[in-house]
Amino acid sequence: MADTVENQTLSRLGQMRREAQLARDVVKAATGGPAAKAKLALSFGKKVSEHWLILATAVFFDILGLIPFVNIVFNAIFGMILFLYFGPKSKPGSGFLQSEFVKIVLPVGGLSIFDFFLDIVPTCTGAALIRIALS
Repeated sequence: MADTVENQTLSRLGQMRREAQLARDVVKAATGGPAAKAKLALSFGKKVSEHWLILATAVFFDILGLIPFVNIVFNAIFGMILFLYFGPKSKPGSGFLQSEFVKIVLPVGGLSIFDFFLDIVPTCTGAALIRIALS
């Protein structure tokens, strides 16, 4: 039991360190020049590693989506899960391009159309990566 509490504490400490580093990077980018802003924007690998759970779920739903004619249903279910994972983060006064419709519904819908005809397109993984990139 002590190991479990200790592991949870270490996990929280690691998360706090990552958040503090990200905050330092944001401050450095805000006060720095274009190179610092570009470095922060290009850290897509960090974004992907933070959302590994939703990517694992996407791969699972892509495997389930290999079943013909049922893939649209699995894609829609994953779209709902993706919306719940990221939540409605649109701010009042933000434009249409910043809405969750553009960030989630259009990628899932568009990729589902291709998936219906090709039946091998990793729709859920693609939609999750698009949503992570837009965050």
